[in-house]
Amino acid sequence: MTQANSVKKLGKNEFYKCPLPHVQAKHAQALFKDFDAHFRIFGDREDHLDIVQAHEDLVWKMRLEAEEKGKLSEEDLRRISFEAWLQAVKQCAGKPVQVVAAKK
Repeated sequence: MTQANSVKKLGKNEFYKCPLPHVQAKHAQALFKDFDAHFRIFGDREDHLDIVQAHEDLVWKMRLEAEEKGKLSEEDLRRISFEAWLQAVKQCAGKPVQVVAAKK
């Protein structure tokens, strides 16, 4: 397991592991490749909804700061969103997101 701290493409058998409690921590529902999809699927849970809201606030602030420096590309927007997800999870869950290799 490693911490996710930079924008990089996950390997075929790598997943992000949600640091919030799930029914079974090693169950597939706690593993995901897409932050937006995972946190919106579990958005009816208050802990996940808090992260979605923190992400939206962080993205807004980070985009404003970046736009003051110049025009943003699609890659810039993806990087900002990813960094905001990492910060929101750490801020709300108290633990960073981990990258895990799925077992076959």
